[in-house]
Amino acid sequence: MRTSLTMIVRNEEAALPECLGPVADLFDEIIVVDTGSTDRTREVAHKLGARVYDFPWIDDFAAARNESLRHATGDWIFWLDADDRLHPEDRRRLQALLAGLGDENVAWMMNCVCPLAGPGDTRTLVVSHCRLFRRHPEIRWQYRVHEQVLPSIQRLGGVMRYSDVVLHHVGYTDAATQRLKEERNLVLLERDARDHPHDAYVWFNLGWSYHLVGRSDAAIAALERGRRCLGPRTTYGPKLYALLVQKLFAAGRLEEGLRICLEGEAYAPGDPELLFQEASLRCELGDLGGAERCLLRLLQAPPGPVVGCLDPELTGCKARQNLAVVYMRMGRMAEAEAQLRALVAQWPEYTLAWRELAELWLAQGRWAELEGALARLAHDPKWSADAAVLAQEAAARRAAASR
Repeated sequence: MRTSLTMIVRNEEAALPECLGPVADLFDEIIVVDTGSTDRTREVAHKLGARVYDFPWIDDFAAARNESLRHATGDWIFWLDADDRLHPEDRRRLQALLAGLGDENVAWMMNCVCPLAGPGDTRTLVVSHCRLFRRHPEIRWQYRVHEQVLPSIQRLGGVMRYSDVVLHHVGYTDAATQRLKEERNLVLLERDARDHPHDAYVWFNLGWSYHLVGRSDAAIAALERGRRCLGPRTTYGPKLYALLVQKLFAAGRLEEGLRICLEGEAYAPGDPELLFQEASLRCELGDLGGAERCLLRLLQAPPGPVVGCLDPELTGCKARQNLAVVYMRMGRMAEAEAQLRALVAQWPEYTLAWRELAELWLAQGRWAELEGALARLAHDPKWSADAAVLAQEAAARRAAASR
């Protein structure tokens, strides 16, 4: 089976070698659609083996991607953004996947790891994308922004499969650039919402963009509109519910948030983000037993493919940290300590857990263990001031006890 790599680009001369160089030889052809570059993007793409086509930018990402499909001749289509990277082990996995392709009506889903923007921000988001699919005249991209190809594949009876190939997207690490992208996206999404007022996917993305630029009331309104338009189980539906619940929580609308959260769990049973948020809501509402049950379910769930997007820490360190807090509030200090110890054994750099252990050991007068925790905190600029305060309090208590 012949394979085509397709890309849409604009002013990406610096990014293309690192993106295309490691993978160019895996494909029978490379199609690059340039939407108006003013740098050497076209020349660089040619040197890397691509056929380059010009396409004027018309404020529509789907239109540009469909132009790339129009020029592709392979049996299978794989797509990349210039900000995407494949590590060597994932290149090998992709090579094996491409070598085994047959004449199947399949869409291959792949996780894309996106580090988030912000000084000192170490968070990541894992997003599931349809990256590899059959070339077919009825398989086309839709939506001006946050474009999707999966709906047209599903309309043709295509089946989703999950690959172990992981991509790394480096386009979200600059906060200023990301803000400009969000402002651009808002304009396109508002146009899509006017043109498709009953499309839940459009309202979901519009709500997310409002959230990212700090317009919380508008985000809640858009997400509510999307919730009312949702059809049967979608890849984005659980995230729509989760983001709406998050915004309601932040607005202090806890009972409403819990009701919507439970509705979301009925829509997407076992969704980890909704389980995590249910635990947080129940904890805030005083239902500590309910919060404990949610967090235990989250920690005991077998790993599965990412559907939509997910903070990978939710099912690990954050769930265990929150369970420890629940146990503290219940007065079950030994169980809280056991959770925190398990947490730092697996994630020793998770400083918040050391902060909780320091508080616990300070209250119990366990000075030697406290000193170890304070040493950990002192080496983290975000927690060094807390370490100093706790050290002073420990010194005062020890002095008082010796009198």
